[in-house]
Amino acid sequence: MDLSRPYVNFRKQFGKQPRFCEVPVHLIDSIAPNKGEQRKYCLRNTVNQEVQTIISKSENEVNTHRITSQEQGVNHVEGGWPKEINFLDEEITSRYRHRVEREDTYVEVILNQYENFEHYLKQNNAIEMYEMFYKKMPHTQLIEKSALRINSLLRDTDNRPIACIGWSCEDNPKIVVAYCNKKYPIRGPINSNLSCYVWDVEYPRAPNDEFYPPSPCWEIACSPINPSVVVGGLEDGTVCIFDLRSNKNADAKSPMHLAHRDPVSALVYIQSRQNNEFFSGSTDGSCKWWDIRQLSNPTETLIMSVNAVQGEQATLANSEGVYSLQYDRAFPTRFLCGTDTGLVINVNRKGRTHREMLSAVFHAHKGPVKAVHRSQCTSKMFLTCGDWTVHIWSEDILSSPIVSGIPHRHQITDAVWAPQRFSSFMTVSVDGKFRYWDILRKYREPVAVLPVSKNPLLKIKPNEEGRLIAIGDGKGMIYILSLSENLIIPGDRDRQLMTQTYDRETRREHILEARVKEIRVKLKSDDKAAQAATKASPAVDLESLLKTTEEEYRRVVSEELRRAGITPVSSRGRGAEMRKR
Repeated sequence: MDLSRPYVNFRKQFGKQPRFCEVPVHLIDSIAPNKGEQRKYCLRNTVNQEVQTIISKSENEVNTHRITSQEQGVNHVEGGWPKEINFLDEEITSRYRHRVEREDTYVEVILNQYENFEHYLKQNNAIEMYEMFYKKMPHTQLIEKSALRINSLLRDTDNRPIACIGWSCEDNPKIVVAYCNKKYPIRGPINSNLSCYVWDVEYPRAPNDEFYPPSPCWEIACSPINPSVVVGGLEDGTVCIFDLRSNKNADAKSPMHLAHRDPVSALVYIQSRQNNEFFSGSTDGSCKWWDIRQLSNPTETLIMSVNAVQGEQATLANSEGVYSLQYDRAFPTRFLCGTDTGLVINVNRKGRTHREMLSAVFHAHKGPVKAVHRSQCTSKMFLTCGDWTVHIWSEDILSSPIVSGIPHRHQITDAVWAPQRFSSFMTVSVDGKFRYWDILRKYREPVAVLPVSKNPLLKIKPNEEGRLIAIGDGKGMIYILSLSENLIIPGDRDRQLMTQTYDRETRREHILEARVKEIRVKLKSDDKAAQAATKASPAVDLESLLKTTEEEYRRVVSEELRRAGITPVSSRGRGAEMRKR
């Protein structure tokens, strides 16, 4: 490639041709200094100054002294006795004590210690060591300063919504997270990446482990005895078992023809001898019990049909979709079921009939019951979360909650009791805020509020100690929150005060319920009396009633006309006159 360019010009336009040659040095011009101008200035010493536009920093290294600490205990029962003396025998010890007191060395030692004894006795007499100073001052309660802090973030690279969160059972528990978009696929599958992660709280940069379900995973449940076993509920209605020690894929999966018809929306471990049984719920309206050792067939199936006619068999056609489940090991045969129609069903597996199994029905919310949890203070009380409210219910009262929550501006997506505090619970909502509530401290507003994310928060799961809270949002972020001590450790009287609060609210609801029943009975009795009076009254002749009313009206009109001086004309005379005209 030729990049040259020719340039053509006349020689005369170049100017005079320079001719270089060596010549001796000669002075062209010399300008002498001006003495007058020199007197206007003075000489100054040279000054060096550094200028920097950034903040100067320094680095120092210091080797501190290492202090070695150890714990050592001493159990002092009674010492100073010879080996041949049994200090448990009072007679032998008193005999030996009298023999030592007769020795001359004993008297000398006592006399030598006399000055020290006298000094400490005078010091004790001069200073009252056991005096209670400021005893009359009023007692002030300690100020509880609530603090919330985000410790770490666990980020998903694909920004998938959080479907479920679980904590493993080990000394350093790990977080098991299922990612899934639960929207109905209209134009094709919306979950391309099906992997689930296991995170270590101490190393939040990358997942500690991962496993791959065969279809999108909606729910997970960690084994209560084996931290490497995870149960998953899938979008196609099946359940599967993962053993993270051997394989990243599912080790066992339930058959499709025996699975749920809808995605698995709830999954809970139950109490058994070997802790290998769990049960699942789905929006198709059924609950199924499974055994990890054999997933080929569910051990039991229960249809959540509260509207079934007595005597007819319950079917999925009239069932209520299961949205959340709660199981307490204190009640092996009972559990709570939250439906997608706003009902909470108290289920007893040992009931003889279907109605006895579904023993109680609570109309909790106007939308799906997204969470239901029993109180650790008393097992009769439980917490429900749905629509824009959080309520606290009692099993003895079906009509209304004993503690009604305040409606929020944004929908509440999940709620859970504080693991250690008896009067506290936590909620997350669509506005991205975490709220900590305490019924004893503040009844109508949260104790602490923390803006966690700009995206909607979907799930919340605390660990067993209650010191760390895992919160998931709609963009695949897991936020690990730590709470202050006053939000973790309960007060000395919290359990007693909370039990009294529950009893007081339950008694109030009983009184209101009895009053409502009295009003309804009275209204029914009044309606029956009115119906009886109507039946006892004789039949009224409608024609005679209209005739009497018309005559009364004519009489009143004629009287008014006479008072005005107008001669009244009867209707017959008026008609004859009109005919003449």
